[in-house]
Amino acid sequence: MNEQSTQRQPASIEDLGWRTFFSTQLTPQEQHENCPARVMAVYRDALVVHDGSDERRVHLGRRWTKTASQDKPTTGDWLLLDPAREWISRLLTRETMIKRVSAGVNAGQQTQEQAIAANIDILFIVTSCNNEFNESRLERYLTVAQNADIEPVIVISKCDLADAPDDYVARTKVVTEAPIVLVNALDPTIAPGFKPWLLSGQTIAMVGSSGVGKSTLLNTLAGNDIQETGDIREVDQRGRHTTTHRSIHLLNNGALMLDTPGIREITFAFGQETLSDMFEDIEALIPQCKFTNCTHESEPGCAIKGAMETGDLELRRFENYQKMSEEESHNTQKMDEQRIEKRRFKNRKSGEGPRDAKKKRKKRI
Repeated sequence: MNEQSTQRQPASIEDLGWRTFFSTQLTPQEQHENCPARVMAVYRDALVVHDGSDERRVHLGRRWTKTASQDKPTTGDWLLLDPAREWISRLLTRETMIKRVSAGVNAGQQTQEQAIAANIDILFIVTSCNNEFNESRLERYLTVAQNADIEPVIVISKCDLADAPDDYVARTKVVTEAPIVLVNALDPTIAPGFKPWLLSGQTIAMVGSSGVGKSTLLNTLAGNDIQETGDIREVDQRGRHTTTHRSIHLLNNGALMLDTPGIREITFAFGQETLSDMFEDIEALIPQCKFTNCTHESEPGCAIKGAMETGDLELRRFENYQKMSEEESHNTQKMDEQRIEKRRFKNRKSGEGPRDAKKKRKKRI
């Protein structure tokens, strides 16, 4: 099926989300000579971009192979193309960015941050009324939204298959004050419930596990079969990946939807400051413990254990806080070690020792 024939085509660059934040980044010469275009889809060695008039495939040149992962073009980015619209002149500064931590699977590969979506306005966090629903996973996605300064909306799908769908809404409200939409993603009448967020030129990204109904929701809101959908396994309520790459689709009402491949276990870049904000209640309790080195297990006078006993803190929430904090600390340490090693290698290659490099820096000052 040809995806492009089933969805609305933009009439102008503004239809793709172009706004003052991006236009003010262009010099007078660039405004005259270059063409801004948005990344609609990313493939291994090429991008599909749209300039408001035409869609084209642009190959990533050699310069991008040496660029840090988080600085490479990703879905949602705005680029400046050369006058002939054949190659990328530069990448415009992002308004928002969702990052993940990509750990090398082979020897020699490094842990690094990677941009997976840019210039997103709203994040639809999609879960479902079955065993897939998980409060800790919701907290992870909410932390991602907060770290990127993106408004989150919780979408709970498959309400038609649950005996008590309102129970999932109640469980969600314990975790967040974000808006909640309870839906049957196959119901063609659900669009009005999303009206506050599906605005012209607004970009919405969807995240969630495989099988929760992201592609179904996209197709229903678009009124077309844009993405393939798949059944979930009865054993674990999980689905297979039906979306194989991140891509942006323009809906009939003018909103832009970015679907992402199903995410089960993904390491996002949270940021320690964001974690502290997200788990502010826990971090406020820790200094109240009797011992400064309290492990929050069996020590007397532990404020964390006390809060659990009174019901003011869930064990699940505290364990999730510990897990995410350890994950963030581990990734930060790995990347710091890699930066130090890279600096050492550079000094060895140039024949300089640490003291030589230090003297050189002082001389520059």
